[in-house]
Amino acid sequence: MGLLSEGQLDVVVFKLRRDVDGLVRALAPENDYDVREAAADALGEIGDPRAVEPLIAALGDPDGDVREAAAEALGTIGDPRAVGPLTAALKDPSGGVRQEAEKALARLR
Repeated sequence: MGLLSEGQLDVVVFKLRRDVDGLVRALAPENDYDVREAAADALGEIGDPRAVEPLIAALGDPDGDVREAAAEALGTIGDPRAVGPLTAALKDPSGGVRQEAEKALARLR
C-alpha cells in the first residue's frame, strides 16, 4: 500500500472534520482524479445537502471513477435535485457510471 498524497490526506482530514466546504474544494478539476474521487465518496458518506450541486457538477468530470463516485454519493444523499442529472448519466460512456446512476435513481424514487 502506497503513501497518501497531500491532497488525499487533506480529504481524510476534511472527512473527519465533516468539512463539506473543504471536500467541495477537493472536487475542483485542478486536483488529481484520486483526490476528486475520494472527495466525492466522503461527501456521500457525510450526506450533507450542500454537496448536491457540486456532486451534480462532478457528474461531468473527465474521469469516469469520479463520475461514478459522484453518482453513488448523490444516491446516498437522496436529494431530488439530482434526478435530472442522474437520468442524463444513464447515457454516460462508462458502464460503472450508468450502473451507479441507475442505483441512485432507484433510491430516489
